[in-house]
Amino acid sequence: MKFVKNTFDNCVLTNAILKNTDTSDDHAYKYLKNLRSMDLLIVAEYFTRSTNIINKIRELGVDNNQTWDKINESHGKSIITLIYQQNFSAVVPAIKKMILSLESQYEV
Repeated sequence: MKFVKNTFDNCVLTNAILKNTDTSDDHAYKYLKNLRSMDLLIVAEYFTRSTNIINKIRELGVDNNQTWDKINESHGKSIITLIYQQNFSAVVPAIKKMILSLESQYEV
């Protein structure tokens, strides 16, 4: 399986980091590349589920800074901190928690 590039279409964290109103945290985007060393099945599942969440957010017409600010505050910042600290054993559960929370919130 080849690496999938994270984009606005397939990565909740990319959206949360780059589409929020705080431009001072955009540098954190580079830390997402550290996740490529994770199990490829977990990464593929994340991209698939993220795509579904992002599509639902767009369908609901809430693909805006306010939505991504909330997601960044509630999940993104803490996950990026874990990645920065290279605490990868805590990253996967945090990402799974984020995905489950967003799927529930947006009824995906």
